[in-house]
Amino acid sequence: MKTLFFAVLCVAAFLGGCAPKPLTDSEFRGFCYTSIGRLTSCDTFSICNDFDSNVLSVHHASRQACSDACSAVYNRLYGPNQFDGCDATVLMASNWCNKYCNTNYAN
Repeated sequence: MKTLFFAVLCVAAFLGGCAPKPLTDSEFRGFCYTSIGRLTSCDTFSICNDFDSNVLSVHHASRQACSDACSAVYNRLYGPNQFDGCDATVLMASNWCNKYCNTNYAN
């Protein structure tokens, strides 16, 4: 009986450590600023800061509202950046933005 209790306790402790950690705005900026766009002379700071100030710095009512805000910024930035080699940066920033939403807002 003690062995079973110990095994259940170990499994619970292990699974408890697997919960996704919320992505911080600082982590978002770190991943975003160093994206592949910097290799094509993209202004990654400007693109990433747009997502940061219009999505991450705003409180949203739900995960869906946060994701919708990511999509709105993506849609606004993609067109002007699609032929200058920065489209990949806009896409990557959008992906990190959605990861932020998914880890910071409940379903």
